[in-house]
Amino acid sequence: MKPGVYKVEAIDKRTALLKGLEENGQQYTFPLTDFTHNVSVGDVVEIWQEGVEWKTKYIEEKTESVSSHTKDFVKRILDQE
Repeated sequence: MKPGVYKVEAIDKRTALLKGLEENGQQYTFPLTDFTHNVSVGDVVEIWQEGVEWKTKYIEEKTESVSSHTKDFVKRILDQE
């Protein structure tokens, strides 16, 4: 897998299918447990590697799913408590 910006195309029990938004549009699978937010189909995420760990960031401006925005908002509130 390469660091970059991806759109979540599909989710099964343990993995998400990601499609690159860059010109090559490569596809990868990524473990659901490694996401830092509750991921949904249609989310746009940035993925990069720090040391041996993969990090993810939900890109709010590019994600069109209302449920994803709601899930992210609730997670932020719970994390602050």
